[in-house]
Amino acid sequence: MGPIEHTRWQLDTPLTADVVIAALVDFSARRQVIWKETCDPAVYRVHAMGHTWVEVTEGVSYAWSRERYDWSVPEVVTLTQLDANIAEPVGTIRYTIAPLPDGGARVVCERYRVFRGTRGRVLGTFMVLFRSRILRAQFRESLKRVAAG
Repeated sequence: MGPIEHTRWQLDTPLTADVVIAALVDFSARRQVIWKETCDPAVYRVHAMGHTWVEVTEGVSYAWSRERYDWSVPEVVTLTQLDANIAEPVGTIRYTIAPLPDGGARVVCERYRVFRGTRGRVLGTFMVLFRSRILRAQFRESLKRVAAG
């Protein structure tokens, strides 16, 4: 077993909670534009989809993950890791998106990953050391792309 990442970060955005949630669960071709840092077209694949869930493989060539997204709980999007090339299939990511009084939204992200293998140990160590700064910055950039249309 490699490094264990348990990350929590928070981000306020002027976008509404509904817009943020819609971006998180947009599995159209636009996903590869919005979430370009983590949605390489060579890796991205939707496996199955329901009304409030989807199973998808996304990531980049050296670090991909098959996840089940679930947004059946209001203001919450939960990702359950089903398979991955650098992590044990036990990870979760939970986004809680709450409206703010000014019309924007607060995003709270809680991530748990157990990395494995040589590549997983290297990337996992990097994530443990720099975790929230990188992830929050990537999320902020994705929301800028949403706002830009």
